[in-house]
Amino acid sequence: MTSSNVDVIRLWQLPDDFFALDLDAQWRAIKAVTSPAQRLNAPRRPCPLSLRDEVLALAFFVATLVLPFALAGVMVWSFYGTWWHRLGVVAVAVLLAFHPLPEAGSLAARCSPMARALGRYFSLELFVDRSDPLAAAGFTPAVDAPERLKEFLPTVYLACPHGVFPYGAIVWCCYCRWGCGIWQYTGAASVVKRVPGLRYMHSVIWIVSASKRAICAALRERCPVDSQGGARRGGVLGIPPDGILGAFRSKPGVDELVIGKRRGLMRICLEEGSQVHAAFFFGTSDLLTVVQDPWGLMETLSRKMRAGVMGFYGRWFLPIPHRVALSVCVAPVKTTKTASPSIEDVERLHEQVYGRLKAVYDAQKAFAGYGDRELVVS
Repeated sequence: MTSSNVDVIRLWQLPDDFFALDLDAQWRAIKAVTSPAQRLNAPRRPCPLSLRDEVLALAFFVATLVLPFALAGVMVWSFYGTWWHRLGVVAVAVLLAFHPLPEAGSLAARCSPMARALGRYFSLELFVDRSDPLAAAGFTPAVDAPERLKEFLPTVYLACPHGVFPYGAIVWCCYCRWGCGIWQYTGAASVVKRVPGLRYMHSVIWIVSASKRAICAALRERCPVDSQGGARRGGVLGIPPDGILGAFRSKPGVDELVIGKRRGLMRICLEEGSQVHAAFFFGTSDLLTVVQDPWGLMETLSRKMRAGVMGFYGRWFLPIPHRVALSVCVAPVKTTKTASPSIEDVERLHEQVYGRLKAVYDAQKAFAGYGDRELVVS
């Protein structure tokens, strides 16, 4: 693989009014920030950030990450006050957990100044291998061709690694329509939609339950080919395959995917005949550091609850991610729809998907400046 085959799309360089442009102008803007990828001797430095973008990005982190910790602290404090204090804190928590949010399909957050700010905060870039027929159309008008959509759907994007939070994948949700032609859903624990603060991520990532039933429903959904905006969704779902375990095993400077013996997602992909696009976001493990308890109690509790219960820190020793430039490579695999896949069929797809991801990672890691790293899949 040579750099002439691989393009880099610098999403952070798109203009401030990108989301307000008509579709033809958007394609021209994307072409203007696309060029052949070049090998780097070291990871990129994050791009300069305006005060406005910094404030918008920090506001997102405060609302989604700092607020839950602050609310937990206030709850502990309330036990030392009067019952009025406790009642007031509980009332606020209930309000924050259950007040209405925009439903999936709303582009208010995905196509907002905040989305542009997050793209620049993480200086997100994507690599597209134009020699790969399953990936070549990405971020070109070809993604809208009716015959391509028929072949492309359904598709599952694997957001690797999970890290403490897969911020590259979160930002990707704001640009997926130009990458694959369809706005995607995101598989996550249902409890996330009820955690004060954290639930605001739903407005960006469009959460569907990570249950088999919900995943299959999202992959079977279809929209009219000529639809636009938030209605152009269905058939595409993103999900971190390493989940909670990957979050707890995340270590700065280490690229590791902890899959273990889980094969349920591979089985669903075979049953639905779904393409599998395994995406690796370079830099994810460097965003936040997990605080581990020596007894593993938080990990055990999190796995039983199917939701992360953990401490972590980043910028200024707060639950705010460091400014790290993120880059993503994608390894697509086409499947054959199989009504009742055998254990051998599922294992074969698992090896194909992660073997292909490892190969693409090794071929493109130098474009992200991580030539000295190795990807470990366990």
